[in-house]
Amino acid sequence: MEDLIKLLDGSIDDVKAGLPGKSHDDLLKLKAAEQDGKNRKGALEAIDAALAAADAKRAGGTVAGALTHANLASDAGAVAANIPAAETIDTSGAPQQIVPDVDMSHPAVDADPRGGTTEVQNRIDFNDPTLSGREAVEKILADQGKA
Repeated sequence: MEDLIKLLDGSIDDVKAGLPGKSHDDLLKLKAAEQDGKNRKGALEAIDAALAAADAKRAGGTVAGALTHANLASDAGAVAANIPAAETIDTSGAPQQIVPDVDMSHPAVDADPRGGTTEVQNRIDFNDPTLSGREAVEKILADQGKA
């Protein structure tokens, strides 16, 4: 950590030259140390630029949210995903859109969101706009008594 912070002892050009290759976490530490120390505008701008580049690298080449239809053509190397629009609605109410390269075994993807649930938990309960809240609750309670 101390070696990392020594980078801030140099000039702004030294700081800029030392930023490439630094991890996102290291850049955050440098930014905090610069803000707590000299708080130089040029150094902070360089660190922010390096953070943006690190964020872009983490997001697969573009800053998250920056790749839009409007700027797609201007992003060097960017390729449109060409994922077809949803044509049906899933039972959960979400548009059903097939994304071809999603790794369904990835821990962040729940390939079986209803796994381990009961039949009762999976009943679709649409709100009836013709009933008041009180009437809806009374109906649900009455229906539960029949089960």
